[in-house]
Amino acid sequence: MKKIAAVVMLSAVVAAPAFAADEGVYAGITMGNGKPNVTPGAQPLSKKSSFVYGGLLGYQYNKNFATEIGYGGVGKATDIAGNTVKGDALSLTAVGMLPLNESFELLGKVGVASAKTTSSGLAASQGASRTGLTYGVGAQYNATQNLGLRLGYDRYAVATSNAGAKINGNANVMTVGAVYKF
Repeated sequence: MKKIAAVVMLSAVVAAPAFAADEGVYAGITMGNGKPNVTPGAQPLSKKSSFVYGGLLGYQYNKNFATEIGYGGVGKATDIAGNTVKGDALSLTAVGMLPLNESFELLGKVGVASAKTTSSGLAASQGASRTGLTYGVGAQYNATQNLGLRLGYDRYAVATSNAGAKINGNANVMTVGAVYKF
């Protein structure tokens, strides 16, 4: 994954054309830290964050609005007995963009996400799926007209199950990433 990310970023810088319109398709990669608010079992948590990564594909309609589909991790929770719950989410969001100047813009997004958790270590605890509201905020620095560097915070609805009972929670994900507009 690191090699792919490096190749995409290097290609984006080298191949960036001299002019880009406000509209068009873009793709990106993200990595960061996810903290799900779920527990694997009855034991106290020892850790509830982990390295996450993901990707996104979007279409920008004008300088202020885009839509994105994204897939990425939402984190992992581990209890003191070593039981774990790990989650991923697929999202579809509307993205509002507020350009502050040609190089810097603020982002806000809202949409729907389907998160799936899986667990290991406990027979009574299983993963679960949950579809719900997702939202986030962030900022983007446009290094070139085609390459942007992002910092973001996203919140997802997640769930797990214990002995057949579904337990709803959420996950907070902080990421850095790069997007390339084609």
